[in-house]
Amino acid sequence: MTPLIDVVFLLLIFFMLTFAIQGQGLSISLPQGSETDQKNTEKDITVKINQNDILYLNNIQIAVNSLKAGLEEQLQRRSNKLVVIDSAPKVKYGLFAQVLDISREAGAENFSIIK
Repeated sequence: MTPLIDVVFLLLIFFMLTFAIQGQGLSISLPQGSETDQKNTEKDITVKINQNDILYLNNIQIAVNSLKAGLEEQLQRRSNKLVVIDSAPKVKYGLFAQVLDISREAGAENFSIIK
């Protein structure tokens, strides 16, 4: 059996060697560059449905009947055919599905759904 003093000395030497070498490591210099993520200058087209089933197209209140015309006007000027649908938690599913169908008919190709 090893005396306890030998174990203590081994641990002391181990910790002294691992903490004494602080100047070691790799020194690297990262290249300085611009952001790689290009910011999209176009704001997303957002259709918001609040808890009272009122629709907003880009923060402007709109009726369900005129939503398709408003979306067509917005989508024809864009290359990115993304529509963001932001619905309140307890919105009726029928209204949500109707907004989704109207958006698809208006020419939207991609959807982002926020709940």
